[in-house]
Amino acid sequence: MFRRAAALTVAVLALGAAVMAPAATAAAACNWTAHKIVAPDGYSDTEVTITGTDSHGNYSGHVLDRNVNQGKVVLWTDGEPRIPDALAPFAYPNVADENSAGTVLLDGGLPGTSWGVYLFSGGHHGPGTLTRLPDPAGYRLDSAVALNDRGDVLASATDLGDGQRVSVLWSVLAAGPQVIDLPDRYGMDLDDDGTVLLHAPDNKLGGLWRAGVVTPLTGEDRPVLIRQIRNGVVVGTAIDSWPASRALAWHGPADPRPLEQGGTAEATNKHGLIAGSLTNLIGPSAVWRDTKLLGLLPFPDGGDADVYVVGDDGVIFGNTDSKHAALRWTCD
Repeated sequence: MFRRAAALTVAVLALGAAVMAPAATAAAACNWTAHKIVAPDGYSDTEVTITGTDSHGNYSGHVLDRNVNQGKVVLWTDGEPRIPDALAPFAYPNVADENSAGTVLLDGGLPGTSWGVYLFSGGHHGPGTLTRLPDPAGYRLDSAVALNDRGDVLASATDLGDGQRVSVLWSVLAAGPQVIDLPDRYGMDLDDDGTVLLHAPDNKLGGLWRAGVVTPLTGEDRPVLIRQIRNGVVVGTAIDSWPASRALAWHGPADPRPLEQGGTAEATNKHGLIAGSLTNLIGPSAVWRDTKLLGLLPFPDGGDADVYVVGDDGVIFGNTDSKHAALRWTCD
């Protein structure tokens, strides 16, 4: 599962500014190199956003078509972009995730049908197969959330009886979809063992749901923006007064560990590679291994970036704030 990590808040984006980085104490094991990502013919490179990767050199996302003010789903295979024929008709599609098999999870509308959640498999090396996930009885699927490597799917839905938001989990280990209906809690990410990371309102700590059992996250009293779970480790950001913050990684439900000089933790992979910002909410983009600072991410045109995806192959994806160019960082 390689889901994106969004920017902290709209306010953070509006107020964000570059700051001078403190002296890096990084024991850099490599040099990070930034590569620009190209859009399909007829579209602008500045309108590309990457939201998934198979960690084998291929990735997925969307490109905005300004003529109709909506996106088109794009798959990049060995760096070459393509809009698959099966996905081209989608209205307002959203690519939520991609797993190591190259299966893409998305939501959107097709002509003549209602909004739905879909899996698209085999698209990197062929025409691909599009499969719509059925609405569970009594519920309406609203949005795709996460897809893990064994093929489990997490989605958001509405209870048609009371109108409340719920989460729906399709596990390869279960006979059918499981509805997760918890007051003020909903699934925001999915680990490879089927653990669901729960979001809580008002930036409170959520928890972990697995096989019907909820385990709360503890150890931090400040407001927290939880982001992702990978290999049992949860990453997020504790918020102080603007712009002070602290990047954290929970190595257990009650074991939050601060990242060295970490301001925010936005995305991670199963090997403990974490991307976020240095020092505070508006610090420059940086990379950690577990809690150890590795270094800063470079930018060919200056500025900074929002990081969306960290692949299990160590490749990082994001968008610059200066020209909104989509970038791919590799460790050389």
